[in-house]
Amino acid sequence: MKKESIKQELDEQTTGPEDKPNNHLENGFNQKSSEFDELLINNMLIEKIDPRVFKTPVKLTIKAYTRIISYALRYASEAISEKNWREVYGILIGSIDNNKIVIIKDAIPMVVGERAGVKYENKQYVDMAQIDESIYERSIRDKKNDFIIGWWHTHPGFEFRFSDIDTQTQLGYQLPNPLAIALIFNHCKLKSNKFFLGLAALRLLNPEKGMFSSYDYIKLELEIEQEQMLNEAQKIVKDNIKNLPKILKEIKYVDDILRKKALAQLQRNFGLILVPKRDILITDKEKDAEEDESYLYEWDPEFFKKGFRIPKFREKIEEEIKKYENILQEMLELNELKKFEQKKDKFKKKVLVMLSRPNNWFNKLSSEFTKRIEIIYPYYDYLDTSERKILEHFESRSVDYNKILDSLNTRAQFNLSLK
Repeated sequence: MKKESIKQELDEQTTGPEDKPNNHLENGFNQKSSEFDELLINNMLIEKIDPRVFKTPVKLTIKAYTRIISYALRYASEAISEKNWREVYGILIGSIDNNKIVIIKDAIPMVVGERAGVKYENKQYVDMAQIDESIYERSIRDKKNDFIIGWWHTHPGFEFRFSDIDTQTQLGYQLPNPLAIALIFNHCKLKSNKFFLGLAALRLLNPEKGMFSSYDYIKLELEIEQEQMLNEAQKIVKDNIKNLPKILKEIKYVDDILRKKALAQLQRNFGLILVPKRDILITDKEKDAEEDESYLYEWDPEFFKKGFRIPKFREKIEEEIKKYENILQEMLELNELKKFEQKKDKFKKKVLVMLSRPNNWFNKLSSEFTKRIEIIYPYYDYLDTSERKILEHFESRSVDYNKILDSLNTRAQFNLSLK
């Protein structure tokens, strides 16, 4: 197919009078202005790339599309009053096949914003960095070439075009990766002639011009036929919307009851996790424990006291175990084996009595969390980062506590040998 016919095909399936990208600049400059020419000179250090690269097509999977519209329709749909519509933002995961096509394999919901715009805060950058790291590790493990290939957001009721903020965001993705893509979803365009999926793919055509770059629509190929893709996605969306109130209620229970009350009380009464002193932050509401970590080293109370707040329960049980270990070790060295066995049973019972309440408490807490996760998990992919973080944080803190508890339970068996 000739280049002209390819261009005509793309234009016919993507652009209309109301949606056609504007090659004139929104702030009043145009491409012939002296101010614009001066800005281009200042951007000469940015590498210029063959313009044909920026027309490289994109293939969208059903998984990615379903996650996009499931999250988007939570905040803007025909069932929600237009004045309450809100934009959402996420990132795209995928790979590039022989520099010929960009494959979008997944779309991760990140954050909800306002009616016309999403504010990306520091914690979202941290979340994105963590996601990027996990994708890299998974790609190494599974021998794949997946990475963050772009971003997506919604324009509920608005056109498929880049605002100045969108252009700035796209530059952040496209300057390091010329094939980076942006998807825009607008539920008002669903089943329309030109945007049947309510979705458009865009890319900057000349990113070396910075904020003065023009953009265009990119051919969007689909994993399956478009009617089938929309029908399958809508089935999942319908189920998600039906069950969403219950899912959010379970997440709130995990946060308010299990994390802020039960786990916090367990740590207060039978504290095991060491908290770095520099990370203790007192707020008007509660102690911010999000960045706390456990430190599982050989027990050295003098070392820990310098940099950590040591829970009294942890300090007491560590001292008891260490004292009993020293007594039993001395008996072993003196070959007093009968006395060793007697004392071992006695010390073991004492320590296990001390550990019985935190063991029981933690087991009940874990059981409650498991019940909630079994309900939430089928819908986990359709939660945003703040909702996922609630679950991840509780799980992380629980794992930290359990590691120490398991270690103490093991040491309480006093299975010693001659050194």
